[in-house]
Amino acid sequence: MAEMPLFLTKMPNARTLLETVSRLPQPANPLLVGRRPPAPPLPENIVCFQRRAASQLNRPLQGRALHHRCVLIVALRTAATVCVDDREVRLHPGEALLVLPFQFHHYRAPQRESLLWLFVTFEQADVGRFESLRYRPVRLTAEWRALAAEFVEAYQNEGRAPELQSLLLAVLLTRLRRDSAVSPRSAVEPQRGVMMQVNQIAQRSAGAPTVKEIARSLGISPSHLRERFRVSCGVSIGRHLRSQRLEKACGLLRLTPNRVSEIAEQCGFNSIYNFSRAFRTAYGVSPMQFRHAGLAAAKSKNTKRPRANHAKLRE
Repeated sequence: MAEMPLFLTKMPNARTLLETVSRLPQPANPLLVGRRPPAPPLPENIVCFQRRAASQLNRPLQGRALHHRCVLIVALRTAATVCVDDREVRLHPGEALLVLPFQFHHYRAPQRESLLWLFVTFEQADVGRFESLRYRPVRLTAEWRALAAEFVEAYQNEGRAPELQSLLLAVLLTRLRRDSAVSPRSAVEPQRGVMMQVNQIAQRSAGAPTVKEIARSLGISPSHLRERFRVSCGVSIGRHLRSQRLEKACGLLRLTPNRVSEIAEQCGFNSIYNFSRAFRTAYGVSPMQFRHAGLAAAKSKNTKRPRANHAKLRE
């Protein structure tokens, strides 16, 4: 597929705005009672960056990344394959893909070493709204790309209007959901591997399923499951499940006011001591330090200087 030029179509001009406004009706209700749709939760803790070389795509971790955050990937120049769980999605220039929390992902088979991809990673309280975007690349419209450029500029200059980046990203994600229902391209979908099967069972479970419970659901013995998982994924299933539980805890610490003891129970730890020890071993801080660091970062946004050298959609 030919690459798309790296410039953005201009937003509608004044004449278009006048024509659009002229089609609006007169107010039908004298009390001016309008629409009151429910307000969706806004994206939080946004990090925006770019990659300019294919060799940078799998950084900072070598291998498959797993975390509780969403990752919006926008290919601007050069195609590459995004491996999400057990599927492969070929992402071409002018397309976007949303990786949901707890999805393993890494990159391979770039068209060339030089590329330009935008990454927006964020936390979201209600990720179920994005389920229609799972494994589904979306062709970007000119309007979406122009709005994305405005979002990147708001991110780089967050001191001027710190709430603007969250609002713009929410609009971008809403438009992706709308566009995905029009002309999505199917991802390569091989047979479900053991990792995807384990992930789906773990996500459907109310608590933290044991290896024995997962093996029973798959109709195999626990020892066979452990062997298959290690050979297929290069890590023990116990370590994988613990990583999932800890990442779930990260999200709950950031996005909910729940007590640490409640979060420990929700994530399948039998005591707050075991939870705190596992959390500190994995992340180097206690659960409360992790929560307070997030709150402190949110409070300090208004005092930060504008960012430099971040991804731009305009060149």
